[in-house]
Amino acid sequence: MTLQLRPALWALALILVFSLPVMAAPQIVWTDQHDGGATFIDDGFCLLNAPDGHLIVGGESADTVGGSDLFIRKLNRDTGEELWDVRYEGYDGKDVAITEMEWDSAGQLLVSAFIRGCIG
Repeated sequence: MTLQLRPALWALALILVFSLPVMAAPQIVWTDQHDGGATFIDDGFCLLNAPDGHLIVGGESADTVGGSDLFIRKLNRDTGEELWDVRYEGYDGKDVAITEMEWDSAGQLLVSAFIRGCIG
C-alpha cells in the first residue's frame, strides 16, 4: 500500500521538517581517568545521575591489598572534580563486582554487588 498525500500536506510536512532546530554536535566538557596504580585494574561499569545533578560512577578498582574492590565516586558535573569516593574491600582477597546502582525514594544510593568466586 502506497501512502499518498495531497500537495498541501507535503508542503506542511516539508515546513515542519525544515523548521526543526538543528542540534549541535556534542562537545566533550571534561574527561576523568582514575588510576589506582600502574599495573592495577580500574574499571567503571555503572553511571547514575545524583539528585543534585552530579555524576556517580561505580566500578572496580584494584589496590595493593589484593583483589578488586567495589569503588564508587561522585564527580562534579561541571568540572569532573571528585567530590567523594568510597571503597568496599572483599574479604580474603576476593574480588567484589558491582552489578547495579539506584536511588531510593529517600535519596539514598543503593548498590548491588557480589563477591566473585564465593561458594556457599
